[in-house]
Amino acid sequence: MSIENRTTPEVSQSSRLLKIQEKAIRAKSLPQFAEGILPEVASLTDVNEALVYIHPDEYFEPWGFPEGDVSKLNTLIPKHYDQLSSQGSFQKTTVPSSDYWKPQAKLTLHPMRENGSCLGLIGLLQKEEQLPVADDQWQRLLACLGRLVGDLSERTHLKQQIEQLNNYLTVSSTLAQPLGLHDMLEAALYCCMEATSAQAASVLLLGENKQNFHFYQVEGPAKPVLDAATFPIGEGIAGSVLESQEPEIINDVQLDPRFYKKFDAKSDFQTRNMIAIPLTAGEEKVGVLEVLNKADQSDFTEDERLSLMMIAEEIAFAIRNARIFEYVVDSYCLQRQGLSTCRGCKRPLGSWTPCVKYRENTL
Repeated sequence: MSIENRTTPEVSQSSRLLKIQEKAIRAKSLPQFAEGILPEVASLTDVNEALVYIHPDEYFEPWGFPEGDVSKLNTLIPKHYDQLSSQGSFQKTTVPSSDYWKPQAKLTLHPMRENGSCLGLIGLLQKEEQLPVADDQWQRLLACLGRLVGDLSERTHLKQQIEQLNNYLTVSSTLAQPLGLHDMLEAALYCCMEATSAQAASVLLLGENKQNFHFYQVEGPAKPVLDAATFPIGEGIAGSVLESQEPEIINDVQLDPRFYKKFDAKSDFQTRNMIAIPLTAGEEKVGVLEVLNKADQSDFTEDERLSLMMIAEEIAFAIRNARIFEYVVDSYCLQRQGLSTCRGCKRPLGSWTPCVKYRENTL
């Protein structure tokens, strides 16, 4: 047998290892990473079903598994990752047959490590105990993938932070424009919807008696029904969020006993999920910001909640400042000057920013 023929299997395996690393390096996102490496890893290890779980982003992607297994695996794999992490042992582990429903094959989880941390898992549904690849090569591949996952996760997080900052700056600059409050909030809500890929958004303000909410600004399909609608503060998710001062993601609203279903019944809009953020200016409770129904039918995420929290503070102070301005105008400026509007005011309070901003607009 020639030297070329004897080395062909080794050359083939080395080329597969390089191909996996190349696809991982070229990936610009976690889905690209998973979609690129999983078929190649399955081919290298001679399995038909493989998966990747990336912990920093709780990203899970199966390959080759029957559709009925995917939801079970999505719950099972993070639990085993947590067990590995809590034990501080990052050796491969085999999922017990009592946990997995295919005793004829072993679901083995291999950690991807970087600097002593486990950043994720490669899962293989193996029929044989031994992988058809040298152990040292396999470990080097896992270490390489761990480093690349770390870099990719960091880039992903930086990109998300930049997007959050851009959204915040867009809303902040919008709220600083010399517009009426409704116009400002309309623009701000569209920014919120774009930032979270939501189908609708609303600002609910707390009434003067502190017993009711009213929909001050609504954008989305239910706007004709919700505009200026009111409901008791104790009969909805908004009241609970305002009271606790804790923003919430509710990804199955219909199962939440706090959900106020009256407005869904009045409109063709079916609320599926939402993010609710309390609007608080200093210590003053103003209302609640809500975005509803992720456009792609998926769940809202923690990153989206954080993005809205930054925006919500700007909205809360814009509402409070507008209310203060309207009170001063109604109780002092218009009465003293005998005008019905700020338009044409000859004695503006030039040192007061709201006055400078709004005096050219009709209240």
